[in-house]
Amino acid sequence: MVLLDTCGVIELGREKPCLKKETLKLLEEGTVVLSISFAEIAVKLKKGHLVMNLSAEELYAQYLQLSNVSIVDIGVTEWLDAIVLDWKNKDPVDRLLVAYAKKRNLRIVTSDSLIKSFFKNVLW
Repeated sequence: MVLLDTCGVIELGREKPCLKKETLKLLEEGTVVLSISFAEIAVKLKKGHLVMNLSAEELYAQYLQLSNVSIVDIGVTEWLDAIVLDWKNKDPVDRLLVAYAKKRNLRIVTSDSLIKSFFKNVLW
């Protein structure tokens, strides 16, 4: 089981994702996506920082149909774990991802250099 960062959710929407074969195989075996990733995508689309052929809602609906993907709603416990994380990064989504992965011993699929510099259990 691996945790997919928002950039990974976006990358998998591309015609030819630039992920290693071993990463794609791990994703097929079981993937966790935090609900906040879809909110982050919606914000990027609204601000014009991201162009996609579908809305965040449509993307979310597609991910709901995937049997190997678990979408986790973020609750108070996850927020508190992110807040107490001993890391200077102020990005709330990054903090949530890392805290969630650390607590559950998951690898994160990300291209984010800040996450990679803090959390070593990453792949792309």
